[in-house]
Amino acid sequence: MKISIIQNLYKRNPYVHESVRYNLVALKDAGVDYQYILFNDKGDKEIYDDVKDILESEDDKIIYHYSDINYGKGKGTGGWLGALPLVDGDIIHNFGQDDVFVADFYIKAVETFKDEEMMFYSCNGILTDEKLNQQYPMIELDYVPNYSHPLEEFKFWFGVTEDGTITRTNNGLLAPGTLYRTKLHELIGEPAPADFGGACDFEYWSRILFYEYKGYYEPKPYWLYRVSELSTSQQKDDFKLNVEPNQRKIKEKYSLLWKEKMQS
Repeated sequence: MKISIIQNLYKRNPYVHESVRYNLVALKDAGVDYQYILFNDKGDKEIYDDVKDILESEDDKIIYHYSDINYGKGKGTGGWLGALPLVDGDIIHNFGQDDVFVADFYIKAVETFKDEEMMFYSCNGILTDEKLNQQYPMIELDYVPNYSHPLEEFKFWFGVTEDGTITRTNNGLLAPGTLYRTKLHELIGEPAPADFGGACDFEYWSRILFYEYKGYYEPKPYWLYRVSELSTSQQKDDFKLNVEPNQRKIKEKYSLLWKEKMQS
């Protein structure tokens, strides 16, 4: 089993180099077969200089690619679409430019994917400051998702009523802490950044559950999300300009799909 890592690059960031180093150590400590794609999603070209020494190392599993198309529309989560032609692994792990993962994250993922029915693996993470201090869980859920029953999870997170009305669009999925089987792209299609922008990872997760593909959620935190002024999630107008419109589109889309599902 081979994991294709897609680390999205977009803004020059003093922590990118450190992140790549830490993640390579985690992969090697986990003993997994991997491909590491540094995908510059039409971002700062100077980022290459920051990782040049890593690319010139003897590790031929590392690839750098600069895209003339901004697949993520200013967000890290959409960059994986541009990187798909480069992927040669069975599993895809897509994340932002300065996230950090530990060996247990990949060890647990590989164990999960030994079950052929499992199409994705997700786990909790830890919020940190720029120096990886001040750590606390990203999500504290009273309800732990059971993705072995995907349609029930869809109904729960979308607040589907008895008459089939979808009342909300929220989820317990943390995109950087999620891995997908590569073949999902053929089974359910690619995420849709053209329609959903930076929320394409959420729409993809929704589609997986709607079409009843199983997954696994690990409540233990095995990765670090670094909060800095360069984090896309810290953009002040993000919610109004991106999240709210995407939520409306997703709600409208799955309301129609759910009615069709009920009638079939």
